[in-house]
Amino acid sequence: YRTIRLAGGRCGCWYGCCYFSRVTGVIVFFAAALIAAAVSAADGDSFHAGADHVRLWGIDAPELAQTCLRPDGRRWACGQAAKAAMAGMLAGGPLDCQARGRDRYRRTVVVCSAGPVRDIGAEMVRLGLAVDWQKYSGGAYADEERAARMARRGLWNGTFVEPWVWRKERRRPKPKR
Repeated sequence: YRTIRLAGGRCGCWYGCCYFSRVTGVIVFFAAALIAAAVSAADGDSFHAGADHVRLWGIDAPELAQTCLRPDGRRWACGQAAKAAMAGMLAGGPLDCQARGRDRYRRTVVVCSAGPVRDIGAEMVRLGLAVDWQKYSGGAYADEERAARMARRGLWNGTFVEPWVWRKERRRPKPKR
């Protein structure tokens, strides 16, 4: 178990910021809460803190099953590589997260630092293992994405389908009635 400092921000709770714990089934309101939980990477843009699923703000990483193409046409497991990078950062030191809200799946959306990494989302984009999701970030990570693209790091060293497009292409069509 690791201690995670989860500080409030703009999270949309009625009385300030909150954290819903599926373990206890209660909503905890906080200015800053210390949570002791097992932390593990779920993929390249989210992690598990105990039984809770937490999403990084402003980025989108390849899905676990997603593959990308190298310049020579060989496939590589870019989704697995993104998860491995996230796991390494989560293990890099004390985890400190600032809540930014909730997504449509009711996950807490956060900006986190871990040890020497000041912003895990920015670092994932800088490594080329996630993209700036401008729809949500307003371009907050555009500089990191531009640097990764110019240096041909990660996803930018070949071709890939944007994660949101990849997910959309795999959704099952709803049956007609």
